[in-house]
Amino acid sequence: MDKTRINLANSQELLEIPGIDQTRRDVIMLHRSQSGPINDAAELAAILGRESVTTDLLAHVDFAPADSTAPEAPGA
Repeated sequence: MDKTRINLANSQELLEIPGIDQTRRDVIMLHRSQSGPINDAAELAAILGRESVTTDLLAHVDFAPADSTAPEAPGA
């Protein structure tokens, strides 16, 4: 199964992750633009809320590379 690189995914790619709706996508994109890449599942849970980060969602997400992010990030 292919995983989505959450730090590099565009708006549409984020919506293809099970459990990511438009509201959660917007939260992820805002976080990336203000704070940079999401490092791990714990940080994603802090951003979205623990109940939003399911095993199924995590099975579809790749946090690498954690040292870069999509174009909306600061300094990009």
